[in-house]
Amino acid sequence: MAYLEFEIPVRSWSTSEKEILYALMSQIGFEGFVEGKDDIQAYIEEQHFSSDKLNLLIDELAAINIRLQYRYHITEDQNWNEEWEKKFKPVVVDEGVLIRAPFHDSSGDLEYTLVIEPKMSFGTGHHHTTKLMIREMGRLDMEGTRILDMGCGTGVLGIYGCLKGALRVLGVDFDQWSYENAIENIERNGTASMEVRLGDVGVLGNEMFDIILANITRNTLVRDMSEYTSHLLDEGRILVSGILAEDAQYVLNEAYRCGLHHDNTEEDSNWISLSFIKPKKSASQA
Repeated sequence: MAYLEFEIPVRSWSTSEKEILYALMSQIGFEGFVEGKDDIQAYIEEQHFSSDKLNLLIDELAAINIRLQYRYHITEDQNWNEEWEKKFKPVVVDEGVLIRAPFHDSSGDLEYTLVIEPKMSFGTGHHHTTKLMIREMGRLDMEGTRILDMGCGTGVLGIYGCLKGALRVLGVDFDQWSYENAIENIERNGTASMEVRLGDVGVLGNEMFDIILANITRNTLVRDMSEYTSHLLDEGRILVSGILAEDAQYVLNEAYRCGLHHDNTEEDSNWISLSFIKPKKSASQA
């Protein structure tokens, strides 16, 4: 499988500028990033690359005073994937959750240890949004709950839900690679109570959930919030992230329109997580 490897100089870039780059490039099909001291390598399958989309991205960055320069060449996925593995380090979230790869030493495993193969799907715990979601999940009692993980990626959030005692977890992702990777990680962690489906909200049928997780893009959250709400039981919770601080109001407004109550906001390096509760219907509404 041929990939395009883009080399992007970022010596003078701030952490926030890099995070914005990752978010925007992932929206147009880039599937993996390797961050070096002075540059970032970004990868996209050759058949999915669009120069028009990249040019629009460059214009979008320029509008917020970020200048994107790059050079690229064709490579094979195993070359950069091996390099990514070399740089992939274990992540500890709030001293209680460890996310590591299968090739890491297991002697330091914690009560909640998630073993995630670092392939091209996102959700290895390194991104601020994954950490924010895990922190919010850590505050909830998930024993016996039914959880939906939309845009599940590697399956990391759903797997954590299983380890916290969820009765059943359904992960959904439209990306074939993420779908396959999540299935592998479920088996690797022995979390048979989690199922993964390939698709979007259309694969949910009439199923209802106590908790819905969605660490995806702002536009998708706004577009699908009403669908999520329709699959959430009364007094259930929706936890979302993938949102920059300046975009939080778009998601809040849509959640309010859907009748959700805003419960909590957390921020990490200009990324936001939001928690909502679906109020119980009154007798007159039932």
